[in-house]
Amino acid sequence: MSVKKIITDVKKLFKDIDKNLILNQNYLEHNLILNLGLNNENLSEQPEELSEHFGAGMGLRIWQYPNQFSKYMIQLAHHANSINSYLEIGCRHGGTYILTTEFLRSINKNFSKSVAVDIIDPNELLRAYTKSTDGAEFKNINSGSNDFKNYISNNFFDVVFIDGDHSYDFVKNDAEITRDFCNIQVFHDTVNDACLGVGLYWNEIKETHKDLYNFYDFVDQYDSVKGSYLGIGMAVRKTFI
Repeated sequence: MSVKKIITDVKKLFKDIDKNLILNQNYLEHNLILNLGLNNENLSEQPEELSEHFGAGMGLRIWQYPNQFSKYMIQLAHHANSINSYLEIGCRHGGTYILTTEFLRSINKNFSKSVAVDIIDPNELLRAYTKSTDGAEFKNINSGSNDFKNYISNNFFDVVFIDGDHSYDFVKNDAEITRDFCNIQVFHDTVNDACLGVGLYWNEIKETHKDLYNFYDFVDQYDSVKGSYLGIGMAVRKTFI
């Protein structure tokens, strides 16, 4: 399937979707995310029962557990009318970025800016998506660089999704650089046995920043997987409606 057709089909899906369905967690988990397609890397961390969706579906290769991400999407939707911009640090194939962007665009007509950041060159799908989508942009930049720091200091995002380098120091850097320039920070891999740094920092700020944020955890696992993987932590500024 060509990237042009993938993008066309994904946009049509979100345009035509029943507004009640897109806010239904069960539909998001068992239909939408699976139909868009899951990532097919690190399969030892993936549930066997979802194997038919690895590298399949509409081709987005979303690197998420549907039972985690669907609940996160519903919580995000509670604030969607006030979310006009989105930044994703570490976008890999672009699946999560495209899904989140289209989801927010579908429920907020004022959503206008979506930026993906990665040190890896964008693949064909991500390049085509940002080129064909108003307000969408890919920046090939290191989030630990002065260039990124300067960029953030001149741009505000309602939501920042942190999924770049997973070491404690880098996660802390990404969080501290963006903290004053966003309303919601989201951390990926908060309970991942393969990268403990994210969870260490996440648990730390839940204590040190409890006066600033309301915290939400989305950490459901699949019984067929040995170990604990992925996990999403969402910090919503208390002053944000």
